[in-house]
Amino acid sequence: MLLGALPLGASVAHAAPPERVVVGAQGCEGLAPGEVGRLLDLELAMVTTEIRSGPPLRVELHCGGERMTIEVVDPLTRKRLARDIPAPDPEPGRERVVALAISELFAASWLELLTTPVPPPPPPDDPTPPPDPTAVEAARRMSERRIEHPPEPEPAPAPSRRALELLVGAGARGRALLDDGRLGGGHTELRLRSWLSPGLGVVAVVGWDLAQRSRRHGLVRGQVVTAGGGLAWGVWPSRVGVGGHVSAAGGWARVRGLPHEPGGVDEGANAGLTGEVSLGLGPRVHYGRLRLDIDAEAGAMLRAPMGVVVGEPPMSMGGLWAGLALRLGGVVR
Repeated sequence: MLLGALPLGASVAHAAPPERVVVGAQGCEGLAPGEVGRLLDLELAMVTTEIRSGPPLRVELHCGGERMTIEVVDPLTRKRLARDIPAPDPEPGRERVVALAISELFAASWLELLTTPVPPPPPPDDPTPPPDPTAVEAARRMSERRIEHPPEPEPAPAPSRRALELLVGAGARGRALLDDGRLGGGHTELRLRSWLSPGLGVVAVVGWDLAQRSRRHGLVRGQVVTAGGGLAWGVWPSRVGVGGHVSAAGGWARVRGLPHEPGGVDEGANAGLTGEVSLGLGPRVHYGRLRLDIDAEAGAMLRAPMGVVVGEPPMSMGGLWAGLALRLGGVVR
């Protein structure tokens, strides 16, 4: 008796649960149909549980260009429905967006059950089974609940933990703000950003600054190349959010005098190693793989070389500075 019962027990242990939602996808690169089916099964749990002994809900997805076509076969209402939607961005979480769109299409079909009677049973030669009254009642309850409590729109997804972003930045900075030898100029940079969590990441930055100031007897011009890194943070309630960064860098600076006439400006150059700390704060825009940062920034440069002007205060890029920066880039991984 024990040997005879063993195969039966094994078959029961490995019996797969009935499939309640079947999703197929054509041309939808990177989309996981199985995950869409799982999420859709959760959305329609009440109805799929009631009709689990009948045929499964069938969904076909067709992607082309920037559009996605959803075709569903509803065994409850015996209808074939179709709908075109914009193709979701190829980023984490789009299976959830597709599942919500499909559930809304099923709900539109079930809403007709609130105003029209149940169709009569098919003739004997029609292989389609009549609708299950229990499932019809479940659909009515779900439709009424969706009318009273429509689903809230989901916010734009925060950056993935695996997202790696590359941005190119440009801006303007005023340097040596607390000294008499203030300089104004431009700033360019290349920034690599990786997110450790949805709101916190690390950055690596390589930058170049050029600043100058005209004096009565000549021109003082300075430039600095820096490389460093730090931390970034952000909050995205939608596709527009706010974020910031704090970083430290080391580099090389050079100040040179360009005289208009002999004896006015020391035409020699003064160069040396330097260091810099900076912080920034501003809006962040995420649109698909596109990234846009606008920052108000402040910082300080240490050990900056000086440019000598005869009869006037020396010029330097050191001390406190402030500026604005615009960064544009995208997700590279």
